[in-house]
Amino acid sequence: MAKADRSDRHWNERSERMWAPIRKLLSKSKTFGTLFGDVLFQTHPLKGQTSHSALQWQVKRSLDEKSFYVSLNVIPDAYAGPEGAPTTYTNFDLSTALQIRADLDECIAIARHFGDPDAAAP
Repeated sequence: MAKADRSDRHWNERSERMWAPIRKLLSKSKTFGTLFGDVLFQTHPLKGQTSHSALQWQVKRSLDEKSFYVSLNVIPDAYAGPEGAPTTYTNFDLSTALQIRADLDECIAIARHFGDPDAAAP
């Protein structure tokens, strides 16, 4: 084993020991557990109407490693407000994500109907 490999492994073990208590503490909070959880999958960002706007989905595992969330990143076409930066993630539990999907599917069907009333839904 090369010296760099041993050094990297040693660093990872030390890092894990150092951060484990902090991860455990943060995982007690649903908000922090989600915010600092691992991204398992993310879609390619979809562009909005303006060149800077986008929408992106993520699947995240909470720090407790038992909870999973679907997150939505939105950079709006236009932005005004005191909230801070326009880039944010909103995290949804699985049942809410399923409801969002159903709502989105319904909106797509309605948009298809209004866009081309003669077109059959797939």
